[in-house]
Amino acid sequence: MAPKESQIPTRSDYFRDQWRAWRILGALQLNARKYWSGATVLNIVVALYSPALLLSMFSFDTPLENITNFSLSITSTATILKFGLYVVHLGRVREMEKIITRLDDRVAGAAQQRCHRLMAKKLRKLSNVFLYTYGFVFLNSEFSFIFKRERSLPFPSWFPFDWKNSTTNYIGALCFHWVAIFGQILQNFADDSFPPVALCLCAEHCQLLILRISSIGHESNEQDANDAELVLCIKDQKDLYGLLQLTSALISWPMTIQFFVMALNIGATMFGLVFFAESMPDRMYFASYLLALVLQTYPICLYGSLLEERFGELHYAVFCSNWVNQNRRYRTNMLILAERTKSYPRLLAGNLVPIHLSTFQASCKAAYSFFTLIGNTRDRAKSN
Repeated sequence: MAPKESQIPTRSDYFRDQWRAWRILGALQLNARKYWSGATVLNIVVALYSPALLLSMFSFDTPLENITNFSLSITSTATILKFGLYVVHLGRVREMEKIITRLDDRVAGAAQQRCHRLMAKKLRKLSNVFLYTYGFVFLNSEFSFIFKRERSLPFPSWFPFDWKNSTTNYIGALCFHWVAIFGQILQNFADDSFPPVALCLCAEHCQLLILRISSIGHESNEQDANDAELVLCIKDQKDLYGLLQLTSALISWPMTIQFFVMALNIGATMFGLVFFAESMPDRMYFASYLLALVLQTYPICLYGSLLEERFGELHYAVFCSNWVNQNRRYRTNMLILAERTKSYPRLLAGNLVPIHLSTFQASCKAAYSFFTLIGNTRDRAKSN
């Protein structure tokens, strides 16, 4: 039995978690140039957290603290930049949702409805992976310092007051850390989970279009109806390319920042985990932080590769329809669609770096090179 139309998730479900995070962070108000809202204090604290980390870079006594501070400094700076880029172009998400609604309305037939339900489940699971991973990082970062003997903060950073010898100052520093870390992890969740969810949507709607095109003429012998369906599929393909262009314009520069930061961050985090993390809380923190760093780039590179593969299959799907038994007008429109699907887009971050698994592999190699560079520098310092 075919599922009821009400069982197909609406467009509001796709970016539901990301919209919630942006609302809490006041991104909608900032996009509308309403700078004073309930989230203003949170954004001010998050913005001040990066200078607090940068001002104390490489000023600590232990290598573990210096590595932690370095990794967090570049992560915090990158997070603020990415969040600002998304805030400026947040209106494009609304445009994307309008196109997605039109594509969702075209879902028909048991095969397409089944594929659509699987797509909705996949998107929900993908968003939950980010949510649970970042929640685990938040818990580790907020409470790992409790097990230390001396009075300490969740992360090594600079404050213009003495928090070690004053309980009041210490509580104030802790509250600042908690609010800032919560805000930054929430920013990271929205900014890092949106690109793979958006690319997954594009890839799955491309698959739905493949099913739609390849089935034309096999279930109905009415040539006029088949030709009309093909014309609608051409419009769907136009919408799909428009959706991909909006997605690319929105995530291009945030992903450029992410790719640049990833190699440095993974290399430094791995070095701290392998050589300096001795206690179990420190190891758990570095392991969860490393997992979050990989999660920032691997899913979007995976779906970028999948997207290229799906768009390549779109051209083949045109000839899988029963075009032989159709009229001349259908075959003419089919050739138009076949020509349109010959060239499929390749996503680029900053119009330079491919959003592809090959880029993730290159980033991992760069991280390993940075890891060995730190190790060689450490060995030379010891020998001297």
